[in-house]
Amino acid sequence: MKIKYELIGLACPNCAAKVEKMVAEATSCTVKVNFLTEMLTVEAEEDTPALEAKVREAVAAFSPDLTLNRT
Repeated sequence: MKIKYELIGLACPNCAAKVEKMVAEATSCTVKVNFLTEMLTVEAEEDTPALEAKVREAVAAFSPDLTLNRT
């Protein structure tokens, strides 16, 4: 299952790569961040509140200024 988020406020492609890595490590899922479209995609077996919390925590740990909206 693919879970998509709009990720607003990334400053550069390098930041996108760092967010991608942090979310992947926090969730143990496959994660892709597209800097140009400002989209973060998580591929997970199951969509749970705990998974979403981990995604949000990882993004906030990178930068509290990023906005994460589920699409």
